[in-house]
Amino acid sequence: FDFTRETFGPRLPLPFQHLPRDTVSLSAVRGGKLAAMFQPWDSLGVKIWVTNKIEPDAVSWESKVFLSVSLKQSIHHMFQFMVTGGSFFIEEEMKVAVFFDEEFAPRSKKPIFNLAYIIGVDGSIKRVDLGESARRGFPPLACSYLPSLIQPN
Repeated sequence: FDFTRETFGPRLPLPFQHLPRDTVSLSAVRGGKLAAMFQPWDSLGVKIWVTNKIEPDAVSWESKVFLSVSLKQSIHHMFQFMVTGGSFFIEEEMKVAVFFDEEFAPRSKKPIFNLAYIIGVDGSIKRVDLGESARRGFPPLACSYLPSLIQPN
């Protein structure tokens, strides 16, 4: 969205090709940048790219991937972040990404739990239980806030 003209610009390219079943998500990053997360539907791998330039009609991505990890070491079953959620944010200085998701047991009556996964660029993975979910199918969302010096009218 071009805020100066208050119009949508052209679709800008992502740094990867994807299929409808893949998990793809965008997140705002400090300094007016974006992060793009990609997890193929048939893989335990997750990658995140960060922009180095974004304008209403052009985008360029860092040549080096911010994060590229396999979840195979810590999660022993096929794991796919929610295609409908896929909420995450990154902390560039600490070199981590935080993903939000939910865990459920479809064959039992156990409650559903909200989870956060803190994943380091070094491949470390920490699972954090955020407690029981109030509504099944609605994973927690990370909403980015970017402060601005421009005051709204």
